[in-house]
Amino acid sequence: MIKSLSLSALALATLGFNSAAQADISDFDSPRIYTGIGYGQYSFEFEDSENDTDFDDDAQMLKGYVGTQFNEYLSVELAYQNFDEVSDIDSKAEIDGVSLAARLGIPLTESFSVYAKGGWLEWDADIKQELPVGSVSTSQDGGDAFYGAGLEFAFSSNVQMRLEYERYKLDDDIDPDMDVASVSLQYMF
Repeated sequence: MIKSLSLSALALATLGFNSAAQADISDFDSPRIYTGIGYGQYSFEFEDSENDTDFDDDAQMLKGYVGTQFNEYLSVELAYQNFDEVSDIDSKAEIDGVSLAARLGIPLTESFSVYAKGGWLEWDADIKQELPVGSVSTSQDGGDAFYGAGLEFAFSSNVQMRLEYERYKLDDDIDPDMDVASVSLQYMF
């Protein structure tokens, strides 16, 4: 009797937990906070016709972010991106930045959605140019708009995975482009 009562209680608790988890995915009584970490690859390229140089390299990047999801469709997030050093024959660049973005999602099922995002990136770059007589180092910074798109899969009401593409076109004399493909794991509180 006690054993069957315990099993019944466990089954009801599991059913209640699963129902609550399903309800949390699609029902928003109040905004939810989330945080995540991501890893990706990025391509950095530019062409400087004035100095007759070009640059094209790929490297890794890490990011961390925190956001607020207001409903099924709209989120706002703050992120830090650390782009590893890219290098060419005689040039090296390392970039990092902080971004603020709005994200508009469209749920396709209870656990799968697509989204578009756009925002602003404040960036810093350390650039080193090797010359025959030594090297020259400079630091640059700026702020630019960016956009992206992605897929999000919910493992549960609290744990999601993202596959994301972002495009940054930095407004500098050489107009460098950065294309980023990343995968992220996030936790929603």
